[in-house]
Amino acid sequence: MAVAIAGSLVVAVLTLAAASAVHLGVAVPLGVVTVEDPFRDAAVPEAIIAAVLTGGPVSVLGGRSTGRRVALGTTLFATLGVAYGLTVTARDGRIGDVAYHLAVLAVLLTALGLLLVPAGRRARPSRSTGGVR
Repeated sequence: MAVAIAGSLVVAVLTLAAASAVHLGVAVPLGVVTVEDPFRDAAVPEAIIAAVLTGGPVSVLGGRSTGRRVALGTTLFATLGVAYGLTVTARDGRIGDVAYHLAVLAVLLTALGLLLVPAGRRARPSRSTGGVR
């Protein structure tokens, strides 16, 4: 499950970093379309959220007992930041940005769901009772 959590968080980190770059004015050619959306007010918050969220997959894959708690904290931070961004873009009627925020929010909520599932909840034989729980 750690790989699924880390993978979803990495997707969110990469998309937030890319959105920050685009909002700083970097044009991204995608075949016949070029994505351009300079919006400096969003660039810095997206970069900060991406930087903080980077701690999530690193901590989950680091193997420490606190890894899931760190990832939970970074994911909650990112979820709140993206939700706030959604309110701003929805109010401004920026349809493409609204769709982007909804997609990233779905990824983050999926990661939160995975983080909140108790680790090791699968049925396993108990050593002390000879396999009976």
